[in-house]
Amino acid sequence: MDTDGYYVVRYRNMYFKSHHGSGGHPEGLGLKVLQLIRQPNAIATYRQVFGEMLDGLKSPSHSLLLIENGDDFDLKPGPSWHWPETYDWNYEIDLDRNIFHVCGMPFFSLECLPDDNAFIQYITHDPVSEDEAVDRISKDHYGHTACSLRCPPEHKYKKPPPPVVDNSDLVTYQSLMCTGSQVALSDLLAKSDILSEDEHVRVTLLEVMIGQCMVGSTIGKEIYEIELLKDHNQIANDQWSVACFMASIAFVPQIFDGARRVFHLKPKRKEFTWVREDTVVYIATHLYDERCLQASVSRLINAIVEQKDNPGHYFGIAFSVFHCAIVKVVKDARTATFSHTSALQFLPSFFAHSPSTPGITALARLGYRIDPALFKRAVEVCDYYDRYIDYNEEVESFAQIADMPLGSICPTLPLELWREIARYLCPFELVALGLVSRLCREAASMVLRYPHLCGHRLVAVPQEKPKYLRGLHVSLYATSFSAVKAGIPTVVDVGVEFLDGRSKSMVTYLRLHGTPLSIEWHVQPIRGYRWI
Repeated sequence: MDTDGYYVVRYRNMYFKSHHGSGGHPEGLGLKVLQLIRQPNAIATYRQVFGEMLDGLKSPSHSLLLIENGDDFDLKPGPSWHWPETYDWNYEIDLDRNIFHVCGMPFFSLECLPDDNAFIQYITHDPVSEDEAVDRISKDHYGHTACSLRCPPEHKYKKPPPPVVDNSDLVTYQSLMCTGSQVALSDLLAKSDILSEDEHVRVTLLEVMIGQCMVGSTIGKEIYEIELLKDHNQIANDQWSVACFMASIAFVPQIFDGARRVFHLKPKRKEFTWVREDTVVYIATHLYDERCLQASVSRLINAIVEQKDNPGHYFGIAFSVFHCAIVKVVKDARTATFSHTSALQFLPSFFAHSPSTPGITALARLGYRIDPALFKRAVEVCDYYDRYIDYNEEVESFAQIADMPLGSICPTLPLELWREIARYLCPFELVALGLVSRLCREAASMVLRYPHLCGHRLVAVPQEKPKYLRGLHVSLYATSFSAVKAGIPTVVDVGVEFLDGRSKSMVTYLRLHGTPLSIEWHVQPIRGYRWI
C-alpha cells in the first residue's frame, strides 16, 4: 500500500519540508533520507546549503539535497507535528540538535546512524514487508512512535548535557544551614513511610492524571521535546503549561467535573507559582545534576524568604517533569534553615510497566497535608458565590451566619456527626454546609480532602480490577476506584473510554493548541443498589 510522506530539514529553528506524494514508507523515502545524511561530511554540507537558503543566497528549488519525486522545499516556522497537514510518515534531519526524527519523534543520532537493515528494524519492530510497515511502526507503551528498545545506545539520539551553573547561583544554598540533602519525604513531613488508604487514593489518582498526559498525542510529544532542552530558559509556553499542570494538580481542591460545573484557574506563567499558602513550585531542568539541583533549591529558598514574613514551615518544589525535589524551609524571626530530598524520578519511563514513581508519590502526599484554606479554595473552584449568592447583598450575611453560635441556627451536634452528614453530600452541598458555621466548615473540609469526581467521592483503590483495565499497558493511564455518592457505593473507572456512550468526561485546566486535557470516566453501580 502506497503512502504520502515528508522529508524535513530543521536548521536555525526553521523547518524546510518537501512533500512526497508516494513511497513515504520507511523502505522508500525513509531509506533515501537516511542514505543522504549518512554520506561523508553530510552534516557539514547540509548546514552550508540550508544556511545559504536562510541567508537568501540560494533558492530552495535549486537545492542539491532534494530527493527525486519530491516537491521543492517549503519553509515552515514550527515543528512538523504542529502542521495541519498530516501524513503517515515524515523523516526529519534536525541539524540544530543532531537528531534524526521519525514522525515528529526523536530516534537516532546524526553522528552515528544505523545501517539500512537496522534502520527498518528499529522503526518497525521487525523487518516486515512494505505493505505491513505502516501498521507496524515501533511505539512506546503509551502509543507514541518511538525508537525500539533493541536499538543500541550509540545509535539513539543524545540528550543535551546539564548547563553550566554559575557559582553565584549557589550562594544561598552554601550560606544557609542545610540540615539534610537527601532526606526522605516521610522525614520532611514527620509521617510514616506507609501510605494511609486516603493517601493511596490521592497517589493513584495523580498516577492516572500523569498517565493521561503521557498517553495524549500532543502532550506526549511536548514531553519528548522537554527532554531535549538545554536549560530552563528554553522552556516554551506550552511546555511550561504541561510541567506546571503536572506539578500543581495534586495541590488544587480535588474536585473535578465538567467545564461548566467546576472551574480550576489555569496558572499564569511566572518564575514561581504558589500552589498553597505554604508551597511554591519552580519549573527547572536537569535536576539529576547536583549543581542544577542546588541552584533550583537556592531559587526556591530565596522565593520563600522574600515572600513570607511569618515564621513557620514552608515547602518548595523543584520540578523538571522527569524529576522533582522537595525543599523544606524552617523560618523563624531571625534565621532560616533548609533540608531537601534528592532528585526523585517523577515521570514514568515511556516504556514503563508501572505508573508508580517516587516523585508522584511525594507530590501526592505533600498535596494531602491539611490545608487551612481548603474550604475557601473549594468555594472558588465550585464557583459557588457566582452561582448561588448575590455578591452585593448576601456575602456579608453568610459570613455573619458562619460566625454565629451554632445553636442559634440549628441543633448543636458534635463534629463527628456533622462529618457523617457531610459524607452524604456532593462538593456543592459541602460548600453550602460549610457556610453554616465554623464547626460545619471543619466537617466539610474533612470530606473535601477526598477526591470528588462529578459528585462521586473516591474512597479506596480496589485490589481487583475489571479485565478491560488489565490489558497491555492500560494500567499505566487508567484504573478503578471504590467510590460513594449520596451514601451509595459505586466503582468509578477513570481513564478508559467506552464507545457505547457510557463514558463521561472531566475537563482539566491544561489546554494545548485550544484543546483541553479531558479524562474519560464511567460508573459501575454495585449490585443490590439502584439509582433513582
